[in-house]
Parts: sequence; C-alpha cells; structure tokens
Amino acid sequence: MENKQELSLPDNKAQLPGMAEKKVSEEKWKKGSRLLSALVGSNILLFSSTLVTCVFATDADIWETDMLIFLCIVMVICMSWMVFQIYFSWKNKNAILHTDCQAGPIWMRGGIILFGAGTLIMTVLRIVHASDYLGCETPMKLVYSVIQSGFVVVQTYFLWVSCKHCVQIYMNATRCGLMVLLSINLTLWLIAVTEESGYHAIEIERYLEGNVTQNHTTPAEGPSPRSHNCSCKSICKFIPTEYYYLYPFNIEYNLFASAMIYIMWKNVGRRIDDNDSHHYGLGPGVRKHIPLFGLFLGMAELVTGLVMFILYEVGKTNTVKYTLSLTTFYFFHVVSLGLMSIANLVGIIFFQLDKRSMDNEKNPSRTLDMALLVGATMAQYGLSYYSIIAMVASTPFTLLSSLTLVCSLLTIIQHSLQNVFIIEGLHRLPPSHLVTSRTRKDAPKKAQLPSDTQKVDSQETGSPHSVPAAPDHPPDRRMSRRATLTAQLKSHLKKRKTLKDIYLFLFLSNLIFWIMPAFGARIMFDTGLEVEFYGFTLWTVITNMCLPFGIFYRMHAAASLLELYSIS
Repeated sequence: MENKQELSLPDNKAQLPGMAEKKVSEEKWKKGSRLLSALVGSNILLFSSTLVTCVFATDADIWETDMLIFLCIVMVICMSWMVFQIYFSWKNKNAILHTDCQAGPIWMRGGIILFGAGTLIMTVLRIVHASDYLGCETPMKLVYSVIQSGFVVVQTYFLWVSCKHCVQIYMNATRCGLMVLLSINLTLWLIAVTEESGYHAIEIERYLEGNVTQNHTTPAEGPSPRSHNCSCKSICKFIPTEYYYLYPFNIEYNLFASAMIYIMWKNVGRRIDDNDSHHYGLGPGVRKHIPLFGLFLGMAELVTGLVMFILYEVGKTNTVKYTLSLTTFYFFHVVSLGLMSIANLVGIIFFQLDKRSMDNEKNPSRTLDMALLVGATMAQYGLSYYSIIAMVASTPFTLLSSLTLVCSLLTIIQHSLQNVFIIEGLHRLPPSHLVTSRTRKDAPKKAQLPSDTQKVDSQETGSPHSVPAAPDHPPDRRMSRRATLTAQLKSHLKKRKTLKDIYLFLFLSNLIFWIMPAFGARIMFDTGLEVEFYGFTLWTVITNMCLPFGIFYRMHAAASLLELYSIS
C-alpha cells in the first residue's frame, strides 16, 4: 500500500499543470469570444444610434425610412435567432448543463411580462393609428410597429425560458446573438427616450409660453417633435392618442430585457457547481411575519404621492391653485426623501450590528446590479448639482427656491445612503449559525465515504491503529449550546423582521418616485427657476440626458430591494 501511494503521488502532481493549462486556455477562449461578440454588438449599436441622431436632428424623411428598414431587418434576424436558440436548447441535451440560480428571479421575469404587456398595448395602438395615415405617411411605420409587436412577444418568451441558462456549446455564436439582441434593445430604448423627451419638451415650452390647453394634440406616430400634414380619417377618432403615457413601460421593458440579456451573455460557458447554495431563502419564523409597519408606512407614502401627483397635474390648468399644488408637491418630496434617508441609515446600522461574512465570489447578476445603481446615480447627482447651483445663485431667495435646494440636497444624501445599503445587502452571506446547521445536515453524507474507506484500509493493511469515534458531548454542554443557538436565532429573527420592514417601505417609496417622473411630473421645469437661470435650451438638454437615468434608477433600486426582501 505504501508503494502504491508513493507511485500515485507523481501522477497526481503531473495532472495539475495540465489542468491549469486547460483552464488558462478556456479563459483565453472566453475572453476572445466575448471580445468578438462585443465588437459586433458595439458596431450595430453605434450605427443604430447614428441613424436615430439623423432622424431626430433633421427633417429628411429618407433618414426615418432608412432607420425603420434597418430596425425591422435586425428585429427579424433576432426573432429568428431566438426561435432557433429555444429549439436548439430543447433538442440538444448537452446545450444547457448548468443554470444560474440567481439570474432571472421571479420578480424580474414578472417585471418583463408586465412591462412587455404595456409595450404591446402601446404598439397595437400605434398600429391602429399608422393604418389610418397610410395615405400620407410611409408604410414602413406600420410595418415597423407590426414587427416590433412580434419582437416583444418572442423576446419575452425567450427571456422567460432561457434567462438562467449557461450555454456550453456553440458559445461564440451564442454570444454574438445575445450581443446583437442587447444592441437592438438599447437602440429601441434610445428611440423611446428621445420621443418621450421631445414630447415633454414641446409641452413644457407651451406651458412656459402660456399656451397650455386641456386638449393636447399630437402626431399620429406618437410623441415625436416632428409633425405632418395628415388629418385623421376614421379609426383614430375613436381611439385615444394619449398612448404616449405607456412609454415608461416601453422604456423599462427594454432596460429590463437588456439587463437579463447581459447576464445571459456573461453566463455563456460558465460552469456552476450545483452543490453550492447561493440562495439561502427565508429563515424560520420570517415566512409568518408580515411587515405591517413597513407596509403601512410605505402604502401611506404611495397613496399620498399619487394624490399629490394628481393634484399637481390638475393644478396646471389653474394659475392660482398651481402655485399651492407645486409647493405642496415639493413638501411631499422633502418629507419622503427625509424618511427614506433615515430608513437607509437605520438599515446600514443594523448591518453593522449584525456581523456577517461577505460574499466576494464572482456573480454576473450582482456585478451588473452594482454597476447600474452607481451609474444611474451619477445622472441624478448631476441633475441635483445643477439645480443647487441655480438656486444658490438666484435672487431673491424665495420659499420655492428654498424647497428646491433642500430637495436636491436630500436627493443626493438619499441616493448615497441607499446605494450603500443595497450593495452591502447584496453581498451579505447568511448568518454563521444557519450555515453551521446546514453544514451539519450535509456533513454525514459527505463524511460517510472517507470514514468507510479509512476503516476498510485499516482492515486490509492489518494495522492495529484505529481512530476511535469522538465521544458525544455531555448533556449539560449540549443543553448550553442549544440555549445559545436559540438565543442567537431569536436575536437574528428580530433583526430580519426589522430589515424586512425597511425593505418593504423603501420598495414602495422608490416605486412612487418612479411613477411620478415617469408619467409626466417634471417639477424641475414647472418652477421655472432653473429655466430662467440656464435658459430653456440648455436646461432641456441637461434634463433629457439625466432624467431618464434617474427614472431607471428608481425602478432598478425597487427591484433590488424586492430581491433583498425575498431573501432576507
């Protein structure tokens, strides 16, 4: 036996360099494949962005037709690839050997269906309007809307069934297909943001000029700054033209899809150990706990925000009432941001009191969440700092300018504290006593084979030495340890219940702060203070660049808080 062991050692050592070389070669191939797909996707995205810029910067109809033809071709290619990929993954058993349990959680797949349904309704309404303007508009608008509706249906199904897959074969082609799909979603997001911003810029300009009326007329193709000389014939008279209110669903759909596709792209070729437990779920007693305090406070803020938003929109038609509604709306922002900042600070303090190990392993979903949170925050920071400079430099210092200054400062504080709270929460591992209990349950299965092997080896070699089994702990010691674990578990459950209240309150708060600007509340324009300081054109550019990312931040923060709530 000793000779056999000595002979086996060099073989094991000789295998290690080969395994290392194989791992290095696979890593090089992964980087090369990612680089190739990134080049393909970036070229498509840049070319699409160039066409979009030409369309919205000039009045030439040829650019619009070219853009629609290009987008239709790319969407048809993407739909064909997604259908093939679904069939290929189902037919080939070796295509999907691993799945990422953290990719595509149920709340994210539910969100993609919700926003996809809103996008589909908006697209159907655009099809109806485009069909009534075929006499004086390019037919490509109708074709584009039809293809886009099919693209939304196919992509939603594809993301639902494939978001967790780690494809192991034909990885180069899969990465290229996913990157093309990512590029077209970002292009559609850019078009939706540009159209919505153009509509709001026209409406705000009309308001500032004193020409706001209750009956807003818009072009048939939606909230585009460009107009046509067509007149409505028959169908569009019976269908409301205010479908541009569904643009937030379209914008969020493309962003949700882009995030899920990026995670799928990162997971191509990834090998995940199925025995690793990345999701530790709900602890005992927390399933029965309903966070009433967080639910009540969050629902109160949500309902109050909706009431303030309605009064704010209705007050635009009355000059006397509008000043009061705008001031009240700002007071709501200040109070809500203050409460959210306190909640984030309390959550961070709880994290510091509840010492845990941090998960520093590579995780594409968590890395993307962090990058999106921090990146979107930069835009909101910029918008707030522009507003702060305008308020400090403006004279005289009125109540409205004071509220604007305080609101901007609280926005910066709240975003900073919330980022720290969410990112630290995503990195926290389960408590040590829960890990110990789970390890103890799995230990007999893992330790049975070595102990039996050791026993057989000792019998075969006739060795008189045997390792006796460890004696059981005395009863008093076991009772003391059990009492300690029970006390730790009770303390841990109290902290988790408090954190669930905080998660739910912040989730509902971020939801209302997404609803208000997404559906038309542009208070940084309606006060007129920033517009008077920077000028309408410059402030429009600043707002149209920063505000979409600020809206996306609120939805992404709400989604991250919902994930923390589900695993806390």
